[in-house]
Amino acid sequence: MNTSFTLNRRTLLTAMVGTAGAATLAACNSADGGTDDTGDAPVTLQVWGGVPAETGPDDVIAAFQEEYPHITVIYTRYVNDDTGNVKLDSSLQGGVPIDLFFSYGVGRITTRAESGLMADLTELVSADEDLSRFGPEADPMANYVYDGKVYCVPAALSPQMVFVNVDAIEQAGIEISPDWDVAEYRDVARQLSADGVYGSFGAPTIARPTLGPNALYNEDGTASSYTDPIWREDMQLRVDMQEEGSALPMETILAEKLTDFPHQAFISGRVSMITAQAFLLRYISDRAEFPHDFITRCLPQPAPTSGEEYWNGGAHGDQLAISSASENQEAAWTFLKFWVTQGGEHMLKGGRLPSIIPEDTSALAGELLGENAEELYDVQSFEDVLFGREVKVPIDTITVAARELEDIAETLTTSALLGDLTVDQWVTEITAQSDAAIAQG
Repeated sequence: MNTSFTLNRRTLLTAMVGTAGAATLAACNSADGGTDDTGDAPVTLQVWGGVPAETGPDDVIAAFQEEYPHITVIYTRYVNDDTGNVKLDSSLQGGVPIDLFFSYGVGRITTRAESGLMADLTELVSADEDLSRFGPEADPMANYVYDGKVYCVPAALSPQMVFVNVDAIEQAGIEISPDWDVAEYRDVARQLSADGVYGSFGAPTIARPTLGPNALYNEDGTASSYTDPIWREDMQLRVDMQEEGSALPMETILAEKLTDFPHQAFISGRVSMITAQAFLLRYISDRAEFPHDFITRCLPQPAPTSGEEYWNGGAHGDQLAISSASENQEAAWTFLKFWVTQGGEHMLKGGRLPSIIPEDTSALAGELLGENAEELYDVQSFEDVLFGREVKVPIDTITVAARELEDIAETLTTSALLGDLTVDQWVTEITAQSDAAIAQG
């Protein structure tokens, strides 16, 4: 096994972080960088996250409380969509007791760091033997850094992969090499599209895998990168695959709310391939809720250009932060460290890989895929893709207007796929709006 998640450090240019919440835990440091709570005074921690409690968090908390019986942890699930994130932000700003919370995506993380909602973890993380890999001076980088500081720690490693309906490709007589490229992906999608079935949920991405870290920005972060021809090529592929019927139409995706629940299209057999992170496994494995009788195979993201190295479109995710307003900073750090260093094994059943991959990965695929895995999965394919090849996951070091850029891209890309903008108009608009957002900071 050779698992290497290689990251790239460009010139560090970050948005200035608001100081209101730059509460530091450094005064609590122990010699090894920890603040493990060793007292026995009762403490209750309120933790908010976007993952259903029964898919892993309950088990992490049970294991934690067995080791720290005087610390009670109450987990509140918020739905990781716009409404759920507004609820979390409003609660944090409105004084609702929250000690720790998870963020998903660089835009959300940046906004909360800039708003002072996160405690400064820099010194604790940097001094900790297990977590220093997530510090601002780590090389390769494995965490988001803001103005030289870290405010959260990734609890999950979330590479993207392609999930394939084995029955569909076997019935079509198609063989797919794991070293495929985007052109081959499109060809397979065409062959799998017929009789109301689409070969792919969407087009494979080209720009992010080609550009890597800071893909949305020019070299010094003063403007967007949308003048790079790769973005036009990326958008044109999306439009072309939709028009030729090899990818699901945007009208259908919006009407059936498949942007939030893409697993439904795959499990129902309406699409034969879908690119996603490992969280999709929790739906595939739940045959009681999502009945189906086909085997799912895992393949790596296709290379934009055959034979050339590329970046994976995934992330170091499930970013766990301590609220700057928490009155239980020491206990919160104890819980954060436990989740990141020991909780990962309990999150596997919900499709979450730990952010710290152990040297011995022989049992990980089995735990990730669950009981009776052979009935649902091509197990070897998951072992090969997740643990048998190098995967380069980028970390962005430029985060200016990150949330605004996400919103702009979502709005304009949707318009283009609905036919309201041509590809050339999309390039013009997304460049102008993104450059303006970056200029405003």
